[in-house]
Amino acid sequence: MRNKKGQAFGEFDLIERMTGPAGIFSKNLRTGIGDDCAVISGDASFDILLTSDLLVEKIHFDRRWFLPEQIGGKAFLSSLSDIAAMGGLPEFALVSLAVPRSVAGREAEALYRGIRDAAGQFKVTLAGGDLSGSDGRIFIDMMHVGRIEKGRAVLRSGAKPGDRIFVSGTLGDAALGLRALQSDLKIESAEPFIRRQRMPEPRITLGRALSSGRLASAMIDLSDGLSSDLGHLCKSSGVGARVRFKDLPVSKDYRRVCMKLSVDPVSNLLHGGEDYELLFTVHPCDLMGLKQARLPVPVVEIGEILTVSEGLSVEFPDGGCIELASGGYDHFRMDG
Repeated sequence: MRNKKGQAFGEFDLIERMTGPAGIFSKNLRTGIGDDCAVISGDASFDILLTSDLLVEKIHFDRRWFLPEQIGGKAFLSSLSDIAAMGGLPEFALVSLAVPRSVAGREAEALYRGIRDAAGQFKVTLAGGDLSGSDGRIFIDMMHVGRIEKGRAVLRSGAKPGDRIFVSGTLGDAALGLRALQSDLKIESAEPFIRRQRMPEPRITLGRALSSGRLASAMIDLSDGLSSDLGHLCKSSGVGARVRFKDLPVSKDYRRVCMKLSVDPVSNLLHGGEDYELLFTVHPCDLMGLKQARLPVPVVEIGEILTVSEGLSVEFPDGGCIELASGGYDHFRMDG
């Protein structure tokens, strides 16, 4: 997308342009636009978390590769990851659907069943929503409501130079799964990656452990890709960062499946999105506490927060270091 002067701008430029003039008319808003959730003051003991995600057919999913139940489940779980990124506990969800006539009936019921099953998995109450027809594509709007102990929400803006950067799980799996679905090749070893694409796993229990233990200084979920989401965290915190490529965690068959699909393993690892792992920073004084904590999933240290003047970079095993430019998913980016 380009502005009137012909200058290219992307999704987050548009968000800033659209929301810049927005007024704040309530003293209860603690954190607004620019983080994974809005944080609203509740009572004396807790804050409320609000987040909303819109999923559009042919952009976020394709019915050729997803069963209706999988579409509903992915919509619910991927948006729930925003609650995890704040360290919160999900409680309620509102679901709005727009479906074409060709999908009405059993297929729409199956889609909603996928949402309902995912909600049951995390004990989230479906509290309302809306239903409409559409001209041909499925649209799903998910709104999640959660809660967190007063003042404990982990924001994107708390990282400081010297903090260490950690990530949960493995990276690049979901993007590789999408490439496998798009390929005509039948690769048995690609099935775990396809599952990661079809059914994300929000790290709610990990986020809760990090927030309750006051272990993370800043946090974000990896929806758009490591390069993009680390960039968002650094921008919010006013810092730079360096990532060590050799320490990025990958699944057992990652490189072999990349080779079979002719996928660049480096680019996919740095820029592939939809993993919904948690990327977080830890103050040096809290490193021992993190090491001693009984976390529900493995976490790996992958780099360090630097000053903003040092920028964002990735260091390779041969000692070479290059700028870590944002290459993750952007709805409005125009290549070239």
